[in-house]
Amino acid sequence: MRALPLLVAASVIAAPASADTLADALRAAYETNPELAAARAAVRRADENMPIARAEMRPNIGGSVTFSQDLDDELNDFGRVTVAGFRVTQPVWAGGRVQAQLSAADARIGAAREILRSVENRIIADTVEAYAEVLATREEVRLNQNQVKVLREQLRASSDRFEVGDVTRTDVAQSQARLADAEARLVAAQGNALTAEQTYIRLVGRPPGELAALPPLPPLPPSVEAARDLALASAPVLIAARYDEKAAAEQVRAIRRERWGTASVNASFGYQIPAGGPFEQFRVDGLVGGINMNASIPIYTAGLLSARTRQAEATQSEAIETIESTERTVLEQTTNAWIAIETAKSVIRSARASIDANRLAAEGVRQENLVGSRDIIEVLNAEQELLNSQVVLVRAERNLYAATYRLLQVIGRAEAAALGITDKLYDPAVNFRRVNRSWREWREDPDPRTDRQRNRPDGAREPAAVAPPPLSVRRMGPPAPGQLE
Repeated sequence: MRALPLLVAASVIAAPASADTLADALRAAYETNPELAAARAAVRRADENMPIARAEMRPNIGGSVTFSQDLDDELNDFGRVTVAGFRVTQPVWAGGRVQAQLSAADARIGAAREILRSVENRIIADTVEAYAEVLATREEVRLNQNQVKVLREQLRASSDRFEVGDVTRTDVAQSQARLADAEARLVAAQGNALTAEQTYIRLVGRPPGELAALPPLPPLPPSVEAARDLALASAPVLIAARYDEKAAAEQVRAIRRERWGTASVNASFGYQIPAGGPFEQFRVDGLVGGINMNASIPIYTAGLLSARTRQAEATQSEAIETIESTERTVLEQTTNAWIAIETAKSVIRSARASIDANRLAAEGVRQENLVGSRDIIEVLNAEQELLNSQVVLVRAERNLYAATYRLLQVIGRAEAAALGITDKLYDPAVNFRRVNRSWREWREDPDPRTDRQRNRPDGAREPAAVAPPPLSVRRMGPPAPGQLE
Protein backbone atom coordinates (compact mmCIF):
# COMPACT_ATOMS: atom_id res chain seq x y z
CA MET A 1 0.00 0.00 0.00
CA ARG A 2 2.94 2.33 0.55
CA ALA A 3 5.00 1.50 -2.53
CA LEU A 4 3.10 3.60 -5.06
CA PRO A 5 2.93 6.75 -2.89
CA LEU A 6 6.68 6.49 -2.38
CA LEU A 7 7.22 6.14 -6.13
CA VAL A 8 5.04 9.16 -6.81
CA ALA A 9 7.01 11.20 -4.30
CA ALA A 10 10.31 10.06 -5.81
CA SER A 11 9.21 11.01 -9.31
CA VAL A 12 8.22 14.47 -8.16
CA ILE A 13 11.54 14.96 -6.37
CA ALA A 14 13.48 13.88 -9.49
CA ALA A 15 11.49 16.20 -11.73
CA PRO A 16 12.52 19.78 -12.56
CA ALA A 17 11.54 22.31 -9.93
CA SER A 18 10.15 24.89 -12.36
CA ALA A 19 6.71 24.44 -13.89
CA ASP A 20 6.55 23.33 -17.52
CA THR A 21 3.89 24.65 -19.85
CA LEU A 22 2.34 22.73 -22.72
CA ALA A 23 4.41 24.85 -25.13
CA ASP A 24 7.59 23.80 -23.30
CA ALA A 25 6.67 20.14 -23.59
CA LEU A 26 5.80 20.43 -27.29
CA ARG A 27 9.04 22.28 -28.00
CA ALA A 28 11.09 19.61 -26.25
CA ALA A 29 9.30 16.82 -28.09
CA TYR A 30 9.76 18.55 -31.45
CA GLU A 31 13.47 19.10 -30.89
CA THR A 32 14.51 15.84 -29.18
CA ASN A 33 12.01 13.06 -29.88
CA PRO A 34 13.99 10.18 -31.48
CA GLU A 35 11.08 8.90 -33.57
CA LEU A 36 10.70 12.30 -35.17
CA ALA A 37 14.47 12.50 -35.66
CA ALA A 38 14.41 9.11 -37.41
CA ALA A 39 11.72 10.36 -39.79
CA ARG A 40 13.94 13.32 -40.68
CA ALA A 41 16.78 10.93 -41.46
CA ALA A 42 14.40 8.93 -43.67
CA VAL A 43 13.72 12.08 -45.72
CA ARG A 44 17.45 12.60 -46.21
CA ARG A 45 17.70 9.00 -47.37
CA ALA A 46 14.95 9.64 -49.93
CA ASP A 47 16.76 12.80 -51.09
CA GLU A 48 19.62 10.66 -52.35
CA ASN A 49 17.32 9.02 -54.91
CA MET A 50 17.65 12.15 -57.02
CA PRO A 51 21.47 12.25 -57.43
CA ILE A 52 21.45 8.46 -57.84
CA ALA A 53 19.05 8.81 -60.77
CA ARG A 54 21.00 11.73 -62.25
CA ALA A 55 24.26 9.74 -62.11
CA GLU A 56 23.04 7.37 -64.83
CA MET A 57 23.42 10.12 -67.48
CA ARG A 58 26.68 11.54 -66.18
CA PRO A 59 30.20 10.59 -67.30
CA ASN A 60 31.90 7.69 -65.59
CA ILE A 61 35.69 7.65 -65.25
CA GLY A 62 37.75 4.67 -64.19
CA GLY A 63 41.40 3.62 -64.20
CA SER A 64 42.98 0.27 -64.97
CA VAL A 65 46.33 -1.48 -65.00
CA THR A 66 46.86 -4.59 -67.14
CA PHE A 67 49.86 -6.90 -66.85
CA SER A 68 50.33 -9.84 -69.22
CA GLN A 69 53.06 -12.45 -69.55
CA ASP A 70 53.43 -15.00 -72.33
CA LEU A 71 54.29 -18.42 -70.98
CA ASP A 72 57.51 -20.19 -71.97
CA ASP A 73 60.00 -22.41 -70.26
CA GLU A 74 61.84 -19.64 -68.43
CA LEU A 75 59.20 -16.87 -68.06
CA ASN A 76 61.73 -14.31 -69.30
CA ASP A 77 61.07 -10.76 -70.43
CA PHE A 78 59.90 -11.92 -73.84
CA GLY A 79 56.14 -11.37 -74.15
CA ARG A 80 55.72 -9.32 -70.98
CA VAL A 81 53.47 -6.22 -71.45
CA THR A 82 52.16 -3.66 -68.95
CA VAL A 83 49.40 -1.20 -69.88
CA ALA A 84 48.17 1.54 -67.54
CA GLY A 85 45.40 3.97 -68.43
CA PHE A 86 41.91 5.24 -67.79
CA ARG A 87 38.50 4.99 -69.38
CA VAL A 88 35.70 7.56 -69.80
CA THR A 89 32.12 6.52 -70.52
CA GLN A 90 29.42 9.07 -71.35
CA PRO A 91 25.84 7.79 -71.70
CA VAL A 92 24.03 9.63 -74.48
CA TRP A 93 20.74 7.75 -74.74
CA ALA A 94 18.63 5.80 -72.26
CA GLY A 95 15.29 5.85 -74.03
CA GLY A 96 13.71 8.22 -71.49
CA ARG A 97 14.28 5.79 -68.64
CA VAL A 98 16.39 8.20 -66.59
CA GLN A 99 13.82 10.97 -66.87
CA ALA A 100 11.17 8.58 -65.58
CA GLN A 101 13.44 7.59 -62.71
CA LEU A 102 13.98 11.25 -61.86
CA SER A 103 10.22 11.78 -61.73
CA ALA A 104 9.84 8.69 -59.54
CA ALA A 105 12.59 9.94 -57.21
CA ASP A 106 10.89 13.32 -57.06
CA ALA A 107 7.63 11.67 -55.97
CA ARG A 108 9.36 9.46 -53.40
CA ILE A 109 10.93 12.52 -51.83
CA GLY A 110 7.52 14.15 -51.66
CA ALA A 111 6.10 11.03 -50.00
CA ALA A 112 8.92 10.97 -47.47
CA ARG A 113 8.32 14.60 -46.57
CA GLU A 114 4.62 13.92 -46.05
CA ILE A 115 5.44 10.94 -43.86
CA LEU A 116 7.67 13.27 -41.84
CA ARG A 117 4.71 15.67 -41.52
CA SER A 118 2.53 12.78 -40.42
CA VAL A 119 5.01 11.71 -37.74
CA GLU A 120 5.39 15.32 -36.55
CA ASN A 121 1.62 15.73 -36.29
CA ARG A 122 1.29 12.47 -34.38
CA ILE A 123 4.14 13.21 -31.97
CA ILE A 124 2.67 16.62 -31.16
CA ALA A 125 -0.82 15.17 -30.66
CA ASP A 126 0.63 12.37 -28.51
CA THR A 127 2.51 14.92 -26.42
CA VAL A 128 -0.60 17.01 -25.84
CA GLU A 129 -2.49 13.89 -24.82
CA ALA A 130 0.33 12.80 -22.50
CA TYR A 131 0.49 16.28 -20.92
CA ALA A 132 -3.28 16.29 -20.36
CA GLU A 133 -3.14 12.73 -19.02
CA VAL A 134 -0.50 13.65 -16.43
CA LEU A 135 -2.62 16.57 -15.26
CA ALA A 136 -5.77 14.41 -15.20
CA THR A 137 -4.22 11.53 -13.28
CA ARG A 138 -2.63 13.87 -10.77
CA GLU A 139 -6.02 15.52 -10.21
CA GLU A 140 -7.60 12.10 -9.77
CA VAL A 141 -4.95 11.27 -7.17
CA ARG A 142 -5.75 14.50 -5.34
CA LEU A 143 -9.49 13.82 -5.42
CA ASN A 144 -9.02 10.28 -4.15
CA GLN A 145 -6.67 11.45 -1.43
CA ASN A 146 -9.29 13.92 -0.30
CA GLN A 147 -11.93 11.17 -0.40
CA VAL A 148 -9.78 8.93 1.79
CA LYS A 149 -9.33 11.79 4.24
CA VAL A 150 -13.07 12.45 4.38
CA LEU A 151 -13.92 8.78 4.85
CA ARG A 152 -11.37 8.40 7.62
CA GLU A 153 -13.05 11.26 9.42
CA GLN A 154 -16.41 9.63 8.75
CA LEU A 155 -15.17 6.31 10.18
CA ARG A 156 -13.82 8.04 13.28
CA ALA A 157 -17.10 9.82 13.80
CA SER A 158 -19.06 6.60 13.28
CA SER A 159 -16.86 4.77 15.80
CA ASP A 160 -17.34 7.52 18.37
CA ARG A 161 -21.10 7.48 17.87
CA PHE A 162 -21.12 3.68 18.12
CA GLU A 163 -19.40 3.92 21.50
CA VAL A 164 -22.26 6.00 22.82
CA GLY A 165 -24.89 3.86 21.12
CA ASP A 166 -25.94 6.43 18.55
CA VAL A 167 -25.25 4.14 15.53
CA THR A 168 -25.02 0.40 14.99
CA ARG A 169 -22.04 -1.83 14.26
CA THR A 170 -23.41 -2.13 10.72
CA ASP A 171 -22.90 1.60 10.22
CA VAL A 172 -19.29 1.30 11.35
CA ALA A 173 -18.70 -1.69 9.05
CA GLN A 174 -20.12 0.23 6.10
CA SER A 175 -17.74 3.11 6.84
CA GLN A 176 -14.80 0.71 7.05
CA ALA A 177 -15.71 -0.97 3.77
CA ARG A 178 -16.10 2.34 1.96
CA LEU A 179 -12.73 3.55 3.31
CA ALA A 180 -10.99 0.37 2.15
CA ASP A 181 -12.53 0.81 -1.30
CA ALA A 182 -11.37 4.45 -1.41
CA GLU A 183 -7.83 3.45 -0.45
CA ALA A 184 -7.80 0.87 -3.27
CA ARG A 185 -9.02 3.52 -5.72
CA LEU A 186 -6.25 5.83 -4.51
CA VAL A 187 -3.57 3.21 -5.18
CA ALA A 188 -5.01 2.61 -8.67
CA ALA A 189 -5.01 6.36 -9.35
CA GLN A 190 -1.39 6.61 -8.22
CA GLY A 191 -0.47 3.75 -10.57
CA ASN A 192 -2.20 5.51 -13.45
CA ALA A 193 -0.29 8.70 -12.62
CA LEU A 194 3.03 6.86 -12.79
CA THR A 195 2.08 5.27 -16.11
CA ALA A 196 1.13 8.67 -17.52
CA GLU A 197 4.47 10.10 -16.44
CA GLN A 198 6.34 7.33 -18.28
CA THR A 199 4.48 8.11 -21.48
CA TYR A 200 5.35 11.78 -21.02
CA ILE A 201 9.04 10.93 -20.52
CA ARG A 202 9.07 8.79 -23.69
CA LEU A 203 7.72 11.64 -25.78
CA VAL A 204 9.31 14.71 -24.18
CA GLY A 205 12.57 13.21 -22.94
CA ARG A 206 12.36 14.38 -19.32
CA PRO A 207 10.11 13.75 -16.29
CA PRO A 208 7.16 16.06 -15.78
CA GLY A 209 7.63 18.43 -12.88
CA GLU A 210 4.97 20.89 -11.87
CA LEU A 211 2.84 21.29 -14.99
CA ALA A 212 0.95 24.46 -15.76
CA ALA A 213 -2.75 24.31 -16.55
CA LEU A 214 -3.77 23.57 -20.11
CA PRO A 215 -3.96 26.68 -22.33
CA PRO A 216 -6.99 27.59 -24.44
CA LEU A 217 -7.72 25.20 -27.27
CA PRO A 218 -6.64 26.16 -30.82
CA PRO A 219 -9.32 27.06 -33.38
CA LEU A 220 -11.03 24.26 -35.29
CA PRO A 221 -12.95 24.08 -38.57
CA PRO A 222 -16.50 25.43 -38.22
CA SER A 223 -18.21 22.11 -38.94
CA VAL A 224 -17.53 18.43 -39.40
CA GLU A 225 -18.07 18.83 -43.16
CA ALA A 226 -15.39 21.53 -43.31
CA ALA A 227 -13.07 19.30 -41.28
CA ARG A 228 -13.61 16.39 -43.66
CA ASP A 229 -12.94 18.58 -46.71
CA LEU A 230 -9.79 19.92 -45.10
CA ALA A 231 -8.62 16.40 -44.25
CA LEU A 232 -9.04 15.29 -47.89
CA ALA A 233 -6.98 18.29 -49.00
CA SER A 234 -4.15 18.29 -46.50
CA ALA A 235 -3.94 15.04 -44.51
CA PRO A 236 -0.24 14.08 -44.68
CA VAL A 237 -0.86 10.33 -44.93
CA LEU A 238 -3.24 10.88 -47.84
CA ILE A 239 -0.86 13.16 -49.72
CA ALA A 240 1.92 10.62 -49.14
CA ALA A 241 -0.26 7.89 -50.64
CA ARG A 242 -0.79 10.02 -53.75
CA TYR A 243 2.94 10.60 -54.05
CA ASP A 244 3.51 6.83 -53.76
CA GLU A 245 1.10 6.22 -56.64
CA LYS A 246 2.91 8.82 -58.74
CA ALA A 247 6.26 7.16 -58.02
CA ALA A 248 4.83 3.75 -58.94
CA ALA A 249 3.48 5.10 -62.22
CA GLU A 250 6.86 6.58 -63.12
CA GLN A 251 8.55 3.28 -62.26
CA VAL A 252 6.27 1.53 -64.76
CA ARG A 253 7.29 4.08 -67.40
CA ALA A 254 10.98 3.60 -66.56
CA ILE A 255 10.82 -0.17 -67.04
CA ARG A 256 8.93 0.17 -70.33
CA ARG A 257 11.60 2.60 -71.60
CA GLU A 258 14.25 -0.09 -71.13
CA ARG A 259 12.98 -1.59 -74.40
CA TRP A 260 14.25 1.52 -76.22
CA GLY A 261 17.84 0.55 -75.60
CA THR A 262 20.89 2.53 -74.51
CA ALA A 263 23.86 4.22 -76.15
CA SER A 264 27.13 5.57 -74.82
CA VAL A 265 30.42 7.05 -76.02
CA ASN A 266 33.55 5.41 -74.61
CA ALA A 267 37.07 6.75 -74.67
CA SER A 268 40.12 4.91 -73.32
CA PHE A 269 43.68 6.15 -73.03
CA GLY A 270 46.71 4.30 -71.74
CA TYR A 271 50.44 3.83 -71.92
CA GLN A 272 51.89 0.51 -73.02
CA ILE A 273 55.29 -0.62 -71.73
CA PRO A 274 56.48 -3.88 -73.28
CA ALA A 275 59.59 -5.59 -71.87
CA GLY A 276 62.68 -6.55 -73.85
CA GLY A 277 63.28 -9.84 -75.64
CA PRO A 278 64.83 -11.37 -78.72
CA PHE A 279 62.41 -9.53 -80.95
CA GLU A 280 63.03 -6.05 -79.55
CA GLN A 281 62.53 -4.51 -82.97
CA PHE A 282 58.85 -5.42 -82.79
CA ARG A 283 58.22 -3.55 -79.50
CA VAL A 284 55.50 -0.86 -79.34
CA ASP A 285 56.17 1.60 -76.53
CA GLY A 286 53.86 4.58 -76.06
CA LEU A 287 50.24 5.78 -75.98
CA VAL A 288 47.39 3.43 -76.82
CA GLY A 289 43.66 4.01 -76.81
CA GLY A 290 40.66 4.98 -78.85
CA ILE A 291 37.11 6.28 -78.96
CA ASN A 292 34.06 4.21 -79.77
CA MET A 293 30.30 4.32 -79.45
CA ASN A 294 28.26 1.45 -78.09
CA ALA A 295 24.52 1.00 -78.62
CA SER A 296 22.31 -1.86 -77.56
CA ILE A 297 18.62 -2.66 -77.66
CA PRO A 298 16.88 -5.65 -76.06
CA ILE A 299 15.06 -7.86 -78.55
CA TYR A 300 14.17 -10.88 -76.46
CA THR A 301 14.69 -11.07 -72.68
CA ALA A 302 12.95 -14.39 -72.02
CA GLY A 303 9.98 -12.50 -70.60
CA LEU A 304 12.03 -10.59 -68.01
CA LEU A 305 10.98 -7.08 -69.04
CA SER A 306 7.34 -8.12 -69.33
CA ALA A 307 7.42 -9.66 -65.86
CA ARG A 308 9.07 -6.59 -64.34
CA THR A 309 6.51 -4.33 -66.06
CA ARG A 310 3.60 -6.36 -64.73
CA GLN A 311 5.17 -6.34 -61.29
CA ALA A 312 5.51 -2.54 -61.38
CA GLU A 313 1.93 -2.21 -62.62
CA ALA A 314 0.75 -4.33 -59.71
CA THR A 315 2.63 -2.02 -57.36
CA GLN A 316 0.87 0.96 -58.94
CA SER A 317 -2.48 -0.82 -58.64
CA GLU A 318 -1.76 -1.43 -54.96
CA ALA A 319 -0.93 2.26 -54.52
CA ILE A 320 -4.19 3.31 -56.17
CA GLU A 321 -6.21 1.12 -53.81
CA THR A 322 -4.16 2.42 -50.89
CA ILE A 323 -5.25 5.97 -51.76
CA GLU A 324 -8.89 4.92 -51.59
CA SER A 325 -8.32 3.06 -48.32
CA THR A 326 -6.44 6.00 -46.83
CA GLU A 327 -9.20 8.43 -47.84
CA ARG A 328 -11.75 6.31 -46.01
CA THR A 329 -9.54 6.05 -42.95
CA VAL A 330 -8.90 9.79 -42.89
CA LEU A 331 -12.62 10.55 -43.16
CA GLU A 332 -13.36 8.05 -40.41
CA GLN A 333 -10.71 9.49 -38.09
CA THR A 334 -11.87 13.04 -38.78
CA THR A 335 -15.50 12.22 -38.05
CA ASN A 336 -14.64 10.21 -34.93
CA ALA A 337 -12.46 13.02 -33.59
CA TRP A 338 -15.25 15.52 -34.19
CA ILE A 339 -17.74 13.24 -32.41
CA ALA A 340 -15.31 12.86 -29.51
CA ILE A 341 -14.95 16.65 -29.26
CA GLU A 342 -18.70 17.23 -29.18
CA THR A 343 -19.20 14.37 -26.73
CA ALA A 344 -16.54 15.72 -24.38
CA LYS A 345 -18.12 19.18 -24.46
CA SER A 346 -21.50 17.73 -23.54
CA VAL A 347 -20.04 15.61 -20.77
CA ILE A 348 -18.22 18.64 -19.35
CA ARG A 349 -21.45 20.63 -19.18
CA SER A 350 -23.30 17.73 -17.55
CA ALA A 351 -20.46 16.96 -15.14
CA ARG A 352 -20.28 20.56 -13.93
CA ALA A 353 -24.00 20.59 -13.25
CA SER A 354 -23.71 17.21 -11.54
CA ILE A 355 -20.88 18.42 -9.29
CA ASP A 356 -22.90 21.41 -8.16
CA ALA A 357 -25.92 19.25 -7.40
CA ASN A 358 -23.93 16.46 -5.72
CA ARG A 359 -21.98 18.92 -3.59
CA LEU A 360 -25.22 20.45 -2.35
CA ALA A 361 -26.77 17.02 -1.81
CA ALA A 362 -23.75 15.68 0.09
CA GLU A 363 -23.76 18.64 2.43
CA GLY A 364 -27.48 18.24 3.04
CA VAL A 365 -27.21 14.51 3.73
CA ARG A 366 -24.36 15.09 6.20
CA GLN A 367 -26.41 17.65 8.09
CA GLU A 368 -29.50 15.42 8.10
CA ASN A 369 -27.43 12.51 9.35
CA LEU A 370 -26.36 14.55 12.36
CA VAL A 371 -29.99 14.93 13.41
CA GLY A 372 -30.76 11.27 12.73
CA SER A 373 -32.89 11.62 9.61
CA ARG A 374 -30.32 10.02 7.30
CA ASP A 375 -28.36 6.78 7.60
CA ILE A 376 -24.56 6.51 7.36
CA ILE A 377 -24.83 4.61 4.07
CA GLU A 378 -26.67 7.56 2.54
CA VAL A 379 -23.85 9.88 3.57
CA LEU A 380 -21.29 7.50 2.09
CA ASN A 381 -23.25 7.23 -1.16
CA ALA A 382 -23.52 11.01 -1.44
CA GLU A 383 -19.76 11.39 -0.95
CA GLN A 384 -19.07 8.74 -3.59
CA GLU A 385 -21.44 10.32 -6.10
CA LEU A 386 -19.69 13.67 -5.66
CA LEU A 387 -16.31 12.04 -6.25
CA ASN A 388 -17.60 10.21 -9.31
CA SER A 389 -18.89 13.42 -10.89
CA GLN A 390 -15.58 15.18 -10.19
CA VAL A 391 -13.62 12.37 -11.85
CA VAL A 392 -15.98 12.44 -14.83
CA LEU A 393 -15.24 16.15 -15.28
CA VAL A 394 -11.48 15.59 -15.09
CA ARG A 395 -11.69 12.79 -17.68
CA ALA A 396 -13.93 14.81 -19.99
CA GLU A 397 -11.59 17.83 -19.96
CA ARG A 398 -8.68 15.54 -20.74
CA ASN A 399 -10.65 13.86 -23.56
CA LEU A 400 -11.57 17.23 -25.05
CA TYR A 401 -7.92 18.20 -25.43
CA ALA A 402 -6.93 14.79 -26.76
CA ALA A 403 -9.75 14.74 -29.34
CA THR A 404 -9.05 18.32 -30.45
CA TYR A 405 -5.42 17.59 -31.23
CA ARG A 406 -6.30 14.25 -32.81
CA LEU A 407 -8.48 16.18 -35.23
CA LEU A 408 -5.64 18.62 -35.90
CA GLN A 409 -3.32 15.65 -36.43
CA VAL A 410 -5.57 14.07 -39.05
CA ILE A 411 -6.03 17.26 -41.06
CA GLY A 412 -2.31 18.13 -40.83
CA ARG A 413 -2.58 21.14 -38.52
CA ALA A 414 -0.80 19.76 -35.44
CA GLU A 415 2.56 21.01 -36.71
CA ALA A 416 5.22 23.11 -35.08
CA ALA A 417 4.87 25.85 -37.68
CA ALA A 418 1.06 25.92 -37.61
CA LEU A 419 0.92 25.95 -33.80
CA GLY A 420 3.79 28.41 -33.36
CA ILE A 421 5.68 26.06 -31.04
CA THR A 422 9.10 27.38 -32.02
CA ASP A 423 10.79 29.49 -34.67
CA LYS A 424 13.59 26.93 -34.93
CA LEU A 425 12.11 24.55 -37.47
CA TYR A 426 13.55 21.59 -39.35
CA ASP A 427 13.60 22.32 -43.08
CA PRO A 428 13.98 19.16 -45.23
CA ALA A 429 14.64 21.29 -48.32
CA VAL A 430 18.06 22.30 -46.95
CA ASN A 431 19.51 18.82 -47.38
CA PHE A 432 17.74 18.35 -50.72
CA ARG A 433 19.40 21.46 -52.15
CA ARG A 434 22.74 20.24 -50.82
CA VAL A 435 22.66 16.84 -52.54
CA ASN A 436 20.30 17.26 -55.50
CA ARG A 437 22.84 18.18 -58.20
CA SER A 438 26.01 17.22 -56.41
CA TRP A 439 28.88 15.96 -58.61
CA ARG A 440 31.38 15.41 -55.81
CA GLU A 441 32.63 11.84 -55.60
CA TRP A 442 34.33 11.90 -52.19
CA ARG A 443 31.54 13.48 -50.22
CA GLU A 444 30.23 11.67 -47.16
CA ASP A 445 28.44 12.83 -44.04
CA PRO A 446 29.94 12.41 -40.57
CA ASP A 447 29.49 9.18 -38.65
CA PRO A 448 25.79 9.01 -37.65
CA ARG A 449 26.76 7.55 -34.26
CA THR A 450 28.68 10.67 -33.33
CA ASP A 451 26.73 13.32 -35.24
CA ARG A 452 23.01 13.28 -34.50
CA GLN A 453 22.55 17.03 -34.78
CA ARG A 454 21.53 16.60 -38.43
CA ASN A 455 18.26 15.14 -37.16
CA ARG A 456 17.48 18.18 -35.02
CA PRO A 457 16.02 21.57 -35.97
CA ASP A 458 18.92 23.82 -36.90
CA GLY A 459 17.48 27.08 -38.13
CA ALA A 460 14.49 29.32 -38.59
CA ARG A 461 12.01 28.75 -41.35
CA GLU A 462 9.03 30.77 -42.41
CA PRO A 463 5.75 29.12 -41.39
CA ALA A 464 4.42 29.73 -44.90
CA ALA A 465 6.96 27.22 -46.20
CA VAL A 466 5.02 24.40 -44.55
CA ALA A 467 1.51 25.88 -44.66
CA PRO A 468 -1.06 23.30 -45.82
CA PRO A 469 -3.12 23.96 -48.95
CA PRO A 470 -6.29 26.08 -48.74
CA LEU A 471 -9.64 24.49 -48.08
CA SER A 472 -10.67 24.98 -51.71
CA VAL A 473 -8.14 22.33 -52.81
CA ARG A 474 -10.13 19.16 -52.25
CA ARG A 475 -7.87 16.67 -53.99
CA MET A 476 -4.19 17.43 -53.77
CA GLY A 477 -2.04 15.41 -56.11
CA PRO A 478 1.74 15.10 -56.32
CA PRO A 479 3.69 17.92 -57.97
CA ALA A 480 5.08 17.84 -61.44
CA PRO A 481 8.57 16.33 -61.83
CA GLY A 482 11.21 18.73 -60.61
CA GLN A 483 8.79 20.79 -58.54
CA LEU A 484 10.55 19.82 -55.30
CA GLU A 485 13.64 21.66 -56.44
